Amino acid sequence: MISKNELRYGDLAEEMAEDLRALGHPQRIRIIDELRLQGELTVSELVRRTRLPQPVVSLHLSKMKATHLVLSRREARQVVYWLSTEIAFVVAECFRRKYEAAAATR
Repeated sequence: MISKNELRYGDLAEEMAEDLRALGHPQRIRIIDELRLQGELTVSELVRRTRLPQPVVSLHLSKMKATHLVLSRREARQVVYWLSTEIAFVVAECFRRKYEAAAATR
């Protein structure tokens, strides 16, 4: 018989795997890194900072929003995004550390 704890652990593991799949794209990692650094950004600010085309940024944001990694709100004609989960912060921080270590060795 499966205990409630085992069942919940399995559910959490599946949720974590889904989050990691949603973060498993280089362009999404760049976007979450910018959100970690700045807190909140509009799509146009993310386009400028990442140098990715607007449709690409919007597509990746929608995928991350579907898994609740980012949240958004509308301000007039702009949509503002921010990170909403600890895993997104942790992945962005790991990316930043790796980037800084690589930059220091060059």
